[in-house]
Amino acid sequence: MALPGIIRFVFLYVDEFLVNLPALFKLRAYYRQIKSHPSAGDPSVACVGENLDEVNGIALSSRIILRELRKQGRHVYIFGTAFHSKQPRREGPGDSVVMAPGRFSMEQAGYAASEVAMLRLDSFIEFLYRHPVDVIEFQTPGPVSVQCLVVAKFAGIKTVSHYRTDIITYSRLLVKNRLGVWIINTWTVLMTRWMGPVIVPSEAYRVKVREMGVPDRRIYKLPRGVDFANFHPDKAGNGAWQALRLPATGVKLLYVGRISREKNLDALADVFPALAARIPGLSLTIVGEGPYRKGLHERFAGRMDVHFTGVVQGENLAGVFASADMLVFPSLTDTFGNSVVEALASGIPCVTSNEGGPQEIIVNGECGLVFENGKPGDLEAKIAALACDPDRLQAFKSKARERALHFTYDRSAEAFWDFYRRYHQNRLD
Repeated sequence: MALPGIIRFVFLYVDEFLVNLPALFKLRAYYRQIKSHPSAGDPSVACVGENLDEVNGIALSSRIILRELRKQGRHVYIFGTAFHSKQPRREGPGDSVVMAPGRFSMEQAGYAASEVAMLRLDSFIEFLYRHPVDVIEFQTPGPVSVQCLVVAKFAGIKTVSHYRTDIITYSRLLVKNRLGVWIINTWTVLMTRWMGPVIVPSEAYRVKVREMGVPDRRIYKLPRGVDFANFHPDKAGNGAWQALRLPATGVKLLYVGRISREKNLDALADVFPALAARIPGLSLTIVGEGPYRKGLHERFAGRMDVHFTGVVQGENLAGVFASADMLVFPSLTDTFGNSVVEALASGIPCVTSNEGGPQEIIVNGECGLVFENGKPGDLEAKIAALACDPDRLQAFKSKARERALHFTYDRSAEAFWDFYRRYHQNRLD
């Protein structure tokens, strides 16, 4: 993010509001008219956010929740900006997914193939005329979300935020400029407070949102889910592991996720050589891409027992999960941890840290183990406790899918819709 680009971004951001001011007044009058007699029935809901046209967990889970709610006949939409290399478009039944044109974008600090964008505001105004919504859920407090938030507040539409990314921690890890960190964190805190009630995926992030100054009565933990039809122990037989030429024998460790510093992958790199020296045949497979892939590859240089696959998706990813022996997910910054649930659904246990949301997914000592971040040797000890004990590893595997079944999309969609309905009807506790 070069300074000239930031200056231009700010100038164009303000210009979008000035140019569209007359249209905003017309929209407010329109919404006051159509909402003058509030309905006690089901609401119409839009999910709005950044980077929804990219390959990431938020974009994927947003589309799956939309799919599940649409199956139930709910009026739900996704609105975001088209990635700079793609065409603006409408997708899905009833144009339920809208990727609108952006006006300007810049590379996002610390993330390859991602961008900070701004919206052509008239496209969101047009969307609100086409689909009059009662509730807007913002996925992140980024520039696009805040543009749409201002419009929603102006029109009198109820808003809620979903704290899905630990932006405050990410900024401290990825942004080198202290002023930049302060600006990002101040913006995040202020916008999160302004957006209304806050949805969190874990108790750990209920605490973090509370520390941002949001009253506890306005924080709601709602369950998340994964696709159990795709992730299953039987997928070990689909040949994906063999097709990637991964080791067929020995204890197979797996990491799946973005390869970036905030995932605490250096901790795994620190302990793996010692583990490999004491456990014959141990291997580590790293699935994913990210800005730290080159650095991590250098840390494992010359090792024949560490394998990088790049991005793996769909049936192949399901096969990789089911063919491994355990997932090691050392991240300290994940608000939930889709990979952890996907691993459990595939019948493999997980080793996670005691910071963030993933620790709440597993049952420590039954289908996974929690290591204490900052305690010397604890990550190595927890991995070894399973890798060196085949009977215990098998017992954990037998419990994994049973635990995963607590995180179904049906359960998640039902909880979210109940929340939307109660918020629309002014019945939140």
